[in-house]
Amino acid sequence: MFVLRGTVMTMRSGGEVLSGGAVYVGDDGLIAAVTPLDPVPAGFGNAPRIAAGGLICPGLIDLHNHLMYNSLPLWTEPSRTVPWTSHNQWGRAPTYSKQISQPARLLGATAGRALLRYVETRAIVGGTTSIQGNPRGAVPPDNDLIRNIDSEKLGTHDDFIRVSTLVADSAAALAPYAAAVQAGRGFIAHSAEGSDPKLRSEFRLLADVGVVKPQLVAIHGGALNADDFAALKAGNSSLVWSPFSNFWLYGATADVKAAHAAGVRLCLGSDWAPSGTRNVLWELKVADLWNKTHSVFTDEELVRMVTSNPGEALSGVWPRPIGRLEPGALADLVVVRRSAAGTYRSVIEATEADIRLVVVGGRARYGLRSLMTPLAPEATPIKVGRLSRAIDYGDPTVTWKTVVADLEKIRSDPAAASARAAATFAGFAGDGFAGNGFADSFVLLPDMPAPEVEDEILRGGPPTPSPDPVTIPPLEPLTTGTAWFDAVDANPFHNGLLSGLRAYA
Repeated sequence: MFVLRGTVMTMRSGGEVLSGGAVYVGDDGLIAAVTPLDPVPAGFGNAPRIAAGGLICPGLIDLHNHLMYNSLPLWTEPSRTVPWTSHNQWGRAPTYSKQISQPARLLGATAGRALLRYVETRAIVGGTTSIQGNPRGAVPPDNDLIRNIDSEKLGTHDDFIRVSTLVADSAAALAPYAAAVQAGRGFIAHSAEGSDPKLRSEFRLLADVGVVKPQLVAIHGGALNADDFAALKAGNSSLVWSPFSNFWLYGATADVKAAHAAGVRLCLGSDWAPSGTRNVLWELKVADLWNKTHSVFTDEELVRMVTSNPGEALSGVWPRPIGRLEPGALADLVVVRRSAAGTYRSVIEATEADIRLVVVGGRARYGLRSLMTPLAPEATPIKVGRLSRAIDYGDPTVTWKTVVADLEKIRSDPAAASARAAATFAGFAGDGFAGNGFADSFVLLPDMPAPEVEDEILRGGPPTPSPDPVTIPPLEPLTTGTAWFDAVDANPFHNGLLSGLRAYA
């Protein structure tokens, strides 16, 4: 247990911001109290008291991602001169397989554990403590580095969430999900991604089968209109907004102005590296850029999209609150350097350099070495751009260097890695896959639609290794920098909107 002292942004319903406040974190991984709002709990007399040196906020929640692909660079299809209009189009682009699905599949098949640690590290350096989009295949244990929303058990044996990446096209296909929602499970579903109004039928199907309820988290909703938002509000469902990816692929994004007017709960998700931001901290900046033109949200409302709003989306599913600093909530915290801009603006404008400490389940996982040393003396060094930080993977033999080395081994000899993958999958029997990898291997399987993997996704087995040579691009840096901004500038679909991100660096 410990006490973290500083300016506390509680993100409770009253919006309390406590100057000189303190968060009491118990050994059970929960918040015991936030003073002066709550009584000082017993048993903390000898607990370490840590001066945070910044704003203490709920850990950021990324409610839409595809983690397996987050070692890859931004992707553009050279043959495409106008934006796509539907999610059904770009997965069959000429360069998609070679540049996205093949390298991701090979890394997932041959270095799955390292790949997952790499992408989780990329998230945590931006203050993320929970993320949706855990790859299929081997399931990471709880308390690994950050929470994987799809598979998090919260110390139980329960399976709280169902996820649909491939859009269901019939009531029969949605029947298992409808049954799960009826039983109180959460349902995270892609719906109406793109600008084509015909995509609204995907959401209408969700309504027809009765899953537009508080447990529903609808992703993207680019084609939805006021009637659809009214239905989402009536069901107390949530909508995840991924503006960068929407502008990158489609040149347009969801009508969040209409969604906000309807009272829909909005959350943010950074989607995936080929068409998304480094982490949800940068997705927050995309929302801020959009908002500077449209003037729809307050700064507090923007910050709630990565804290209390996704927390509320999960509140009817998870047994503990998240996204707010209150007694009994999961002790997932981030400390952000406070700037002259004020509290909420400090979070919106923060970059990786401003993340001072990240705590997940009451355990310090990443941050300044001066803050990590008293809380996690076993943490190991990590270089984040020019920054010196410390990180705790929960295993003293695992360091950032070993994670990178495991991935670089595959990247340096993809042919040999492909041969090993082929040997691994050769002994696969369809009824032997139980979601925990193959034998002692930690294998990750693709969850994104693409011609060569759709059948494998649907039948639940491993992908067939590609017979073509696989090229794995250099690993993307953890921080958002010049090369990434230059790539953003080169894409015409967003009409320069996303180029404004450079000003936050």
